[in-house]
Amino acid sequence: MGDPANTRAQAARILLRVKDHGAYSNVILPAATRDLARPDRAFVYRLVTDALRQIRTADAVVEVAAGRSTGDLDAEVLCVLEIAVAELLAAEPDAVYATVNESVEAVKQLGNPRAAGLVNAVLRSVARDGVPAFPADKARELSVPEWVLGTLTADHGRQTARLLLAGLREGSPPIGIRVRPGCDAPVGAAPVPDVAGAYTLRELPESLDGLVVSDAASTAVVRALRPTNGERILDMAAAPGGKTSALWDDAGKGTTLVAMDAHTRRLRSARLRMAEMGVGAAWVLGSGIAAPFGDESFDAVLVDAPCTGLGTLRRRPEIAMRLAVKRMEALADRQREMLAEAWRITRPGGRIVYSVCTLFAAETVDVVAAYPAAPPPGLPGAVWGAGLLMAPHLTGTDGMFVSLIQRTG
Repeated sequence: MGDPANTRAQAARILLRVKDHGAYSNVILPAATRDLARPDRAFVYRLVTDALRQIRTADAVVEVAAGRSTGDLDAEVLCVLEIAVAELLAAEPDAVYATVNESVEAVKQLGNPRAAGLVNAVLRSVARDGVPAFPADKARELSVPEWVLGTLTADHGRQTARLLLAGLREGSPPIGIRVRPGCDAPVGAAPVPDVAGAYTLRELPESLDGLVVSDAASTAVVRALRPTNGERILDMAAAPGGKTSALWDDAGKGTTLVAMDAHTRRLRSARLRMAEMGVGAAWVLGSGIAAPFGDESFDAVLVDAPCTGLGTLRRRPEIAMRLAVKRMEALADRQREMLAEAWRITRPGGRIVYSVCTLFAAETVDVVAAYPAAPPPGLPGAVWGAGLLMAPHLTGTDGMFVSLIQRTG
């Protein structure tokens, strides 16, 4: 492993870009650590994601130990402290000294040597005294805004809401993969019960031939649609293409598969990736609320709608900081419009699968309530309204809601 202090400084820079500049951890981490040795890369991943998962608790601890508001601290210095506090909360006693020492050196390498004394004092205080006694605050403990915990409690009940968020806050989730037809699962892959072709791994193999990186909940969405050979199928919001490839693999080459997306750049990128995988979909630029197709054009439509993404917190923990009530409400309106459009272009007797990787009722059970919807059979999870809920504590997967709608005449 290289210089730990320098690696820690790099983690602080990445954390700052996620927190203050809108970067997504799952995008920036691979790009920013590409040139690091494998152990250093893993170290940076752990530091950044652990800090994001515990950001509200870490900030509260820093404020008590520093005796000042986090808003009064230099942004990079605060990131160093957040990373270190998150680490100290779970550190073994023999690791405390290294965390404190490396953090002090990291601040110097970030060009702020005058803050070294503050960092040293704050972290030694935390190491000596532990976490301060705070008033009970479950939202802070789970590092989500209070309205998120309140809304989930109203939607699911107190116990389930806390189980959901605790599961989504777990660190180092396994890597989900889908094994394509005719290919073998890699050594060490564990099959996901009741989701055909879905496996989990702790580390990706060198070769991904025949494999698609995909959480089992995403694979389950396609299994819910049960595409068959000869049908005309639409993937309504297809980019980046993971579910499109699964639809193609399930349905066979006699299927007419149309993949649509409203974003030109995303569509172009997905089309190239899918062509390299041998996926024979026809790509169409179009909006899910005004699809360029006639009435009753398809046998089956997959509506994997844009959503708040709450169910992906295990892999994108910064989402918790960006959730907003108005954003959720706007997305719910768009989801209703997309589902109404899917109904229009599906033939009578056909079917629609509505899925979202979120857990708010406004984006899930409320959206499908006006339709002849039901939980898809044969898949794992808990029945919730007219759909199925998948989540870490239930299925070991990301959070996902999926509902099967039969198109009546």
